[in-house]
Amino acid sequence: MILPGMAKDDVVLVKADGKRIEGLKAVVSMRRIVTFHTEVEIEPKDIMIKKRADGAQEAYLVLDPMFNHAGDGIPENYQITVRRIDVPE
Repeated sequence: MILPGMAKDDVVLVKADGKRIEGLKAVVSMRRIVTFHTEVEIEPKDIMIKKRADGAQEAYLVLDPMFNHAGDGIPENYQITVRRIDVPE
């Protein structure tokens, strides 16, 4: 179970139309990203870019953005199935 306090990775959401949404916090792993920023709609084919502490970036293609409603003391969240890709230019 992932809780909001565990979301410490800085992530930028890049929408299919190129719009960038900065300042998101998430928990990033190789195949899944979890975020509690549900005010932004996350859709398949969006890209999420993780900013690493060393200044490098990792990019992930959104495959399945599963929205979860609040329950059992956990706020609403997205559990997003992703695939790592090259960082877009």
